[in-house]
Amino acid sequence: MTLESCLNTLMTQTTEWIRNKIDKEGLKPGDKLPTLNQLASELGVSRTVVRDAVIALAADGVLESRHGVGVFVLGPQAPAAEVALLDAMLAPLASIKATFMDLLELRMALEVHACGLAAARRSWAQENTIWDAAAAFEQAADDDARLDLCDAAFHQAIAEATNNAAFIEAFKVLCVKITPRPAFSREVDPMLITPQYVEQSVTEHRAICEAISAGDAERAQQAMRAHLARGHRRYRNLAVASAQ
Repeated sequence: MTLESCLNTLMTQTTEWIRNKIDKEGLKPGDKLPTLNQLASELGVSRTVVRDAVIALAADGVLESRHGVGVFVLGPQAPAAEVALLDAMLAPLASIKATFMDLLELRMALEVHACGLAAARRSWAQENTIWDAAAAFEQAADDDARLDLCDAAFHQAIAEATNNAAFIEAFKVLCVKITPRPAFSREVDPMLITPQYVEQSVTEHRAICEAISAGDAERAQQAMRAHLARGHRRYRNLAVASAQ
Protein backbone atom coordinates (compact mmCIF):
# COMPACT_ATOMS: atom_id res chain seq x y z
CA MET A 1 0.00 0.00 0.00
CA THR A 2 1.45 3.38 -1.00
CA LEU A 3 1.31 6.50 1.10
CA GLU A 4 -1.04 8.04 -1.47
CA SER A 5 -3.53 5.19 -1.07
CA CYS A 6 -3.13 5.46 2.69
CA LEU A 7 -4.26 9.09 2.56
CA ASN A 8 -7.01 8.67 -0.02
CA THR A 9 -8.58 5.26 0.26
CA LEU A 10 -11.15 3.74 -2.05
CA MET A 11 -13.60 3.41 0.81
CA THR A 12 -13.45 7.14 1.56
CA GLN A 13 -13.85 8.00 -2.11
CA THR A 14 -16.80 5.62 -2.43
CA THR A 15 -18.46 7.07 0.67
CA GLU A 16 -18.25 10.57 -0.78
CA TRP A 17 -19.45 9.34 -4.18
CA ILE A 18 -22.58 7.81 -2.60
CA ARG A 19 -23.19 11.04 -0.66
CA ASN A 20 -22.93 13.01 -3.89
CA LYS A 21 -25.20 10.55 -5.71
CA ILE A 22 -27.90 10.98 -3.07
CA ASP A 23 -27.57 14.75 -3.26
CA LYS A 24 -27.45 15.05 -7.07
CA GLU A 25 -30.35 12.66 -7.65
CA GLY A 26 -32.42 14.35 -4.95
CA LEU A 27 -33.05 11.11 -3.06
CA LYS A 28 -35.28 11.52 -0.01
CA PRO A 29 -35.56 9.56 3.27
CA GLY A 30 -37.10 6.19 2.44
CA ASP A 31 -35.79 6.10 -1.14
CA LYS A 32 -33.98 2.89 -2.05
CA LEU A 33 -30.46 2.84 -3.47
CA PRO A 34 -29.39 0.49 -6.27
CA THR A 35 -27.99 -2.87 -5.14
CA LEU A 36 -24.41 -3.12 -3.92
CA ASN A 37 -23.48 -4.91 -7.12
CA GLN A 38 -25.01 -2.15 -9.23
CA LEU A 39 -23.25 0.57 -7.24
CA ALA A 40 -19.95 -1.31 -7.49
CA SER A 41 -20.34 -1.67 -11.24
CA GLU A 42 -21.29 1.98 -11.68
CA LEU A 43 -18.28 3.19 -9.69
CA GLY A 44 -15.83 0.53 -10.82
CA VAL A 45 -14.88 -0.78 -7.39
CA SER A 46 -15.43 -4.06 -5.57
CA ARG A 47 -18.67 -4.93 -3.81
CA THR A 48 -16.71 -5.10 -0.53
CA VAL A 49 -15.63 -1.47 -0.87
CA VAL A 50 -19.23 -0.39 -1.50
CA ARG A 51 -20.45 -2.45 1.46
CA ASP A 52 -17.95 -0.77 3.78
CA ALA A 53 -18.95 2.66 2.48
CA VAL A 54 -22.61 1.83 3.17
CA ILE A 55 -21.70 0.72 6.71
CA ALA A 56 -19.85 3.99 7.28
CA LEU A 57 -22.83 6.01 6.02
CA ALA A 58 -25.18 3.96 8.17
CA ALA A 59 -23.03 4.81 11.21
CA ASP A 60 -23.40 8.49 10.26
CA GLY A 61 -27.20 8.13 10.09
CA VAL A 62 -27.34 8.66 6.32
CA LEU A 63 -28.34 5.15 5.19
CA GLU A 64 -30.18 2.15 6.58
CA SER A 65 -29.47 -1.39 5.42
CA ARG A 66 -32.49 -3.73 5.71
CA HIS A 67 -31.52 -7.38 5.51
CA GLY A 68 -32.96 -9.04 2.44
CA VAL A 69 -34.60 -5.82 1.28
CA GLY A 70 -31.91 -3.29 0.36
CA VAL A 71 -30.28 -0.02 1.36
CA PHE A 72 -32.41 3.06 1.96
CA VAL A 73 -31.77 6.73 2.53
CA LEU A 74 -32.34 7.29 6.24
CA GLY A 75 -31.96 11.00 6.78
CA PRO A 76 -31.09 14.28 5.12
CA GLN A 77 -27.65 14.72 3.65
CA ALA A 78 -25.27 17.25 5.13
CA PRO A 79 -25.70 20.28 2.85
CA ALA A 80 -22.82 21.16 0.57
CA ALA A 81 -22.35 24.32 2.66
CA GLU A 82 -21.71 22.18 5.75
CA VAL A 83 -19.16 20.08 3.89
CA ALA A 84 -17.44 23.25 2.68
CA LEU A 85 -17.47 24.59 6.24
CA LEU A 86 -15.77 21.42 7.52
CA ASP A 87 -13.12 21.73 4.81
CA ALA A 88 -12.57 25.38 5.74
CA MET A 89 -12.24 24.53 9.44
CA LEU A 90 -9.70 21.80 8.74
CA ALA A 91 -7.68 23.80 6.22
CA PRO A 92 -5.56 25.64 8.84
CA LEU A 93 -4.41 22.28 10.21
CA ALA A 94 -2.52 21.66 6.96
CA SER A 95 -0.22 24.60 7.71
CA ILE A 96 0.06 24.12 11.47
CA LYS A 97 3.43 25.13 12.88
CA ALA A 98 4.54 23.25 15.99
CA THR A 99 7.44 21.32 17.37
CA PHE A 100 7.78 17.62 16.74
CA MET A 101 7.03 16.86 20.40
CA ASP A 102 3.91 19.05 20.33
CA LEU A 103 2.69 17.17 17.27
CA LEU A 104 3.21 13.85 19.03
CA GLU A 105 1.00 15.05 21.89
CA LEU A 106 -1.67 16.08 19.38
CA ARG A 107 -1.37 12.68 17.75
CA MET A 108 -2.03 10.98 21.09
CA ALA A 109 -5.17 13.02 21.72
CA LEU A 110 -6.53 12.25 18.25
CA GLU A 111 -5.56 8.60 17.87
CA VAL A 112 -6.31 7.33 21.37
CA HIS A 113 -9.95 8.37 21.03
CA ALA A 114 -10.08 7.21 17.41
CA CYS A 115 -8.90 3.75 18.47
CA GLY A 116 -11.80 3.47 20.90
CA LEU A 117 -14.26 4.47 18.18
CA ALA A 118 -12.71 1.92 15.82
CA ALA A 119 -13.23 -0.84 18.38
CA ALA A 120 -16.89 0.09 18.68
CA ARG A 121 -17.72 0.81 15.04
CA ARG A 122 -15.37 -1.10 12.72
CA SER A 123 -16.79 -3.34 10.04
CA TRP A 124 -15.46 -6.83 9.39
CA ALA A 125 -13.61 -5.61 6.31
CA GLN A 126 -12.14 -2.63 8.17
CA GLU A 127 -10.95 -4.94 10.94
CA ASN A 128 -9.23 -7.12 8.34
CA THR A 129 -7.57 -4.06 6.81
CA ILE A 130 -6.14 -3.10 10.22
CA TRP A 131 -4.76 -6.63 10.74
CA ASP A 132 -3.34 -6.68 7.20
CA ALA A 133 -1.55 -3.38 7.79
CA ALA A 134 -0.11 -4.69 11.06
CA ALA A 135 1.11 -7.83 9.28
CA ALA A 136 2.66 -5.77 6.47
CA PHE A 137 4.54 -3.70 9.05
CA GLU A 138 5.90 -6.85 10.67
CA GLN A 139 7.04 -8.24 7.32
CA ALA A 140 8.82 -4.95 6.48
CA ALA A 141 11.06 -5.03 9.57
CA ASP A 142 14.29 -4.65 7.58
CA ASP A 143 13.08 -1.99 5.14
CA ASP A 144 12.90 1.50 6.63
CA ALA A 145 10.91 3.02 3.75
CA ARG A 146 8.32 0.24 3.82
CA LEU A 147 8.11 0.45 7.61
CA ASP A 148 7.06 4.09 7.34
CA LEU A 149 4.44 3.34 4.68
CA CYS A 150 3.06 0.34 6.54
CA ASP A 151 2.95 2.23 9.84
CA ALA A 152 1.07 5.10 8.16
CA ALA A 153 -1.33 2.59 6.59
CA PHE A 154 -1.94 0.94 9.98
CA HIS A 155 -2.87 4.20 11.68
CA GLN A 156 -4.90 5.35 8.67
CA ALA A 157 -6.87 2.09 8.72
CA ILE A 158 -7.79 2.74 12.34
CA ALA A 159 -8.92 6.27 11.49
CA GLU A 160 -11.08 4.87 8.66
CA ALA A 161 -12.61 2.35 11.07
CA THR A 162 -14.01 5.15 13.24
CA ASN A 163 -16.57 5.68 10.46
CA ASN A 164 -16.48 9.32 11.51
CA ALA A 165 -15.89 11.68 8.60
CA ALA A 166 -14.32 14.36 10.80
CA PHE A 167 -11.73 11.96 12.24
CA ILE A 168 -10.94 10.58 8.80
CA GLU A 169 -10.51 14.00 7.23
CA ALA A 170 -8.53 15.39 10.17
CA PHE A 171 -6.18 12.42 10.08
CA LYS A 172 -5.62 12.83 6.35
CA VAL A 173 -4.78 16.50 6.83
CA LEU A 174 -2.49 15.84 9.78
CA CYS A 175 -0.88 12.60 8.62
CA VAL A 176 2.25 14.20 7.19
CA LYS A 177 2.44 16.82 9.93
CA ILE A 178 2.07 14.24 12.70
CA THR A 179 5.17 12.48 11.38
CA PRO A 180 7.19 15.32 9.82
CA ARG A 181 10.26 13.14 9.29
CA PRO A 182 10.79 9.44 8.55
CA ALA A 183 9.58 7.70 11.69
CA PHE A 184 11.49 4.45 11.19
CA SER A 185 14.73 5.62 9.62
CA ARG A 186 17.80 4.04 11.19
CA GLU A 187 19.91 6.61 9.36
CA VAL A 188 18.03 9.55 10.90
CA ASP A 189 17.64 8.04 14.38
CA PRO A 190 20.24 5.28 14.84
CA MET A 191 19.90 5.38 18.64
CA LEU A 192 16.12 5.12 18.51
CA ILE A 193 15.31 2.76 15.63
CA THR A 194 16.79 -0.49 16.85
CA PRO A 195 15.60 -4.04 16.05
CA GLN A 196 14.18 -4.16 19.58
CA TYR A 197 12.26 -0.91 19.01
CA VAL A 198 10.72 -2.24 15.80
CA GLU A 199 9.89 -5.58 17.46
CA GLN A 200 8.17 -3.78 20.32
CA SER A 201 6.17 -1.75 17.79
CA VAL A 202 5.02 -5.01 16.21
CA THR A 203 3.90 -6.28 19.63
CA GLU A 204 2.03 -3.07 20.35
CA HIS A 205 0.32 -3.12 16.95
CA ARG A 206 -0.91 -6.63 17.71
CA ALA A 207 -2.26 -5.53 21.09
CA ILE A 208 -4.18 -2.73 19.39
CA CYS A 209 -5.55 -5.13 16.77
CA GLU A 210 -6.67 -7.62 19.41
CA ALA A 211 -8.49 -4.97 21.42
CA ILE A 212 -10.26 -3.65 18.32
CA SER A 213 -11.23 -7.18 17.26
CA ALA A 214 -12.64 -7.79 20.75
CA GLY A 215 -14.72 -4.63 20.47
CA ASP A 216 -13.15 -3.41 23.71
CA ALA A 217 -12.98 0.38 23.31
CA GLU A 218 -11.30 1.01 26.66
CA ARG A 219 -8.59 -1.60 26.08
CA ALA A 220 -8.06 -0.32 22.53
CA GLN A 221 -7.53 3.20 23.85
CA GLN A 222 -5.11 1.94 26.49
CA ALA A 223 -3.15 -0.04 23.89
CA MET A 224 -2.90 2.94 21.54
CA ARG A 225 -1.95 5.26 24.41
CA ALA A 226 0.83 2.91 25.49
CA HIS A 227 2.04 2.57 21.89
CA LEU A 228 2.26 6.31 21.25
CA ALA A 229 3.53 7.17 24.73
CA ARG A 230 6.54 4.87 24.32
CA GLY A 231 7.63 6.69 21.17
CA HIS A 232 6.93 10.02 22.84
CA ARG A 233 9.17 9.15 25.80
CA ARG A 234 11.98 7.91 23.58
CA TYR A 235 11.96 11.00 21.38
CA ARG A 236 11.82 13.30 24.43
CA ASN A 237 14.79 11.52 26.04
CA LEU A 238 16.76 11.85 22.81
CA ALA A 239 15.89 15.55 22.57
CA VAL A 240 17.06 16.14 26.15
CA ALA A 241 20.27 14.18 25.54
CA SER A 242 20.98 16.16 22.38
CA ALA A 243 20.53 19.46 24.21
CA GLN A 244 23.05 18.58 26.91
